[in-house]
Amino acid sequence: MPAMTRAEPRARPCRNLVVLRAGDGSLHREWIAAPRRDFDLFISYYGRTPGRWQEDADHYEMRAGPKWPALAELLDEQAELIAAYDCVWFPDDDLSVQPHTLDRMFAFFHAHQLQLAQPALTRNSFHTWNTLLQDPHSQLRYTRFVEVMAPLFSRAALGACQDTFAQSHSGWGLDWTWPVLCERAGLSGIAVIDATPVWHTRPLGGELYRNHALDPRADAARVLSRYGLQEVRAVAKYSVLARVQAVPLSLRERLVFWLKRLNGRRKLRRDQRRKLTPQP
Repeated sequence: MPAMTRAEPRARPCRNLVVLRAGDGSLHREWIAAPRRDFDLFISYYGRTPGRWQEDADHYEMRAGPKWPALAELLDEQAELIAAYDCVWFPDDDLSVQPHTLDRMFAFFHAHQLQLAQPALTRNSFHTWNTLLQDPHSQLRYTRFVEVMAPLFSRAALGACQDTFAQSHSGWGLDWTWPVLCERAGLSGIAVIDATPVWHTRPLGGELYRNHALDPRADAARVLSRYGLQEVRAVAKYSVLARVQAVPLSLRERLVFWLKRLNGRRKLRRDQRRKLTPQP
């Protein structure tokens, strides 16, 4: 079992956990570049420099191996720690995003009572699925697909899906399976959060394929066969069911609210004058 350390505890418990498989080129320091944030960071470092990134983490370990099998081991070994959080995000380490955007992502996740989600990708991101790029007209879109690049799980959804993590070395096939497992567990609320996009800065594959002998297509076929799934590519690409968007008020409604605000200010000035006027 890899050695793990825990940073000094926060003044208040945190609901949200980020579990990051981080290499030497990780971009996570952008994520924590704020005096306060609404998430804890667990860094699972897969490089070769002992203690690399340890000072950045609330929880820390060193562990070799591909992302998803390594996360499966971590979740088994740290089950009690993970269970203390309401939701867990598993991002790749090449995502560029500011702390306030991540805080907002978690806020959207809780406010809409989601079970499985991901932030949308900025329009300039390296990507596989163009439907996961940010929709500028939406705040979030309800779907039946999120990608292995940056999935966010509720505690219940993680319980339904985490057994799959060890079943694909490359991660292929997992993201097609998770919505089905959530559905079978009676968990609804899967979405892409357009209000909080992240920038995927590097081509897909990267270090994962350079450092490990992988057969992604065989991984996907094995996972899909295990769960009896078919036609998942079409579902993944065309699964938007509904979306939440900001709808501007009509001219009439804006005029009504403007008049009410004007009248409210008039009443406030009147009340202030009465307070200042000496009483007989």
